Amino acid sequence: MTPQNTVETLEDLRARTGLANKFAWLMVSGMTAMCYREKGEAVLVEIWRRLLTGEQKDRFLAALDKLEIRDNPPAVTAALYHYFSNSIGGLNMQVVVESPRKAWIRYMAPWGSYPGIAALAVPPAVRRTILSTWHPRNGELLGCPRLGWVATKFVSEGHPYDEGYFYEYDHDLSPTERFRVEHVERSPEFLPEAAPKLNPDTWPEARILKGGYNYGVDYVRHVVAILYELLGVNAATDVIRAAMRLLAAQFTKDLAASTGHAGTDALSVLQMFGAIFAAFRNDVSVDGDAGRATLRLNGFNPFTDDPAPELRAAVHEFFAMAVRQQNGHLRLERAPLAADGTEIWTLTDTGEWLW
Repeated sequence: MTPQNTVETLEDLRARTGLANKFAWLMVSGMTAMCYREKGEAVLVEIWRRLLTGEQKDRFLAALDKLEIRDNPPAVTAALYHYFSNSIGGLNMQVVVESPRKAWIRYMAPWGSYPGIAALAVPPAVRRTILSTWHPRNGELLGCPRLGWVATKFVSEGHPYDEGYFYEYDHDLSPTERFRVEHVERSPEFLPEAAPKLNPDTWPEARILKGGYNYGVDYVRHVVAILYELLGVNAATDVIRAAMRLLAAQFTKDLAASTGHAGTDALSVLQMFGAIFAAFRNDVSVDGDAGRATLRLNGFNPFTDDPAPELRAAVHEFFAMAVRQQNGHLRLERAPLAADGTEIWTLTDTGEWLW
């Protein structure tokens, strides 16, 4: 674990942000998938609509200068924003500038959210919502009422990627004209060698890695906040608790290997937990031995700055289930939150099967 007050090497930064992004997208996928299972398609679609509206408000205009793309024609600016920002966030993107007035973008499979076969269960309405919520507002935010967005392909409907193009029309568009779906069988080829690049002087690898980390953390926080807004504290924590337990059952072994702490004794398991929390820049320390170990935690990234006991208890279900996945002899005890915001977890090998 790299303490917060030390300077990370590039290798440390790659490892930390890689682990953080893996965990963050599992959380986003798990919480929204569980909400779909328990509350239905309409609620899932509303989550993504609110999620993308909030992300757009927070990110778009400020990013134009950071990405150094503001001086392009509106269609090109819009396409480059989505290409660069999502690439920084870890998505596999393509962009083709066909003309100053027409620019294509593609979101390549596999999706960052809903990894593996889970993508097959996501209703097509989700991808249509994602591609019809954010993109049509680009013209409004850029001050160009002639700019529209046309979606041309959707992975969830059998196409090889999600695709569309920004187009600057000859006339101003009404709100209902800013988005349309038009199936296009053939579209321009993406040529990596000709694709626009971020300025390497202002966007070195370290900045890109930190940007990708912030991207994942923001999505986790917004999903949690939206669940609370939509469902209220009781139903939201029920969804989060169930998601955490199933995520741990499915992914503990993989995450343990990713942290470098795949052992099943008390110290190794808490070191795995410590590595996950440290990946999100929480203050965390672990000490002890194979039979009994203690974790001290201050901070609750990526979930929230609010130490709400209901949310903490729901998220803790991930770690309680992870302990069971690793060693059925271990007992996890979590002390009440201290006045300074510190949590203390103790893991003890009881020497007997507990379950």
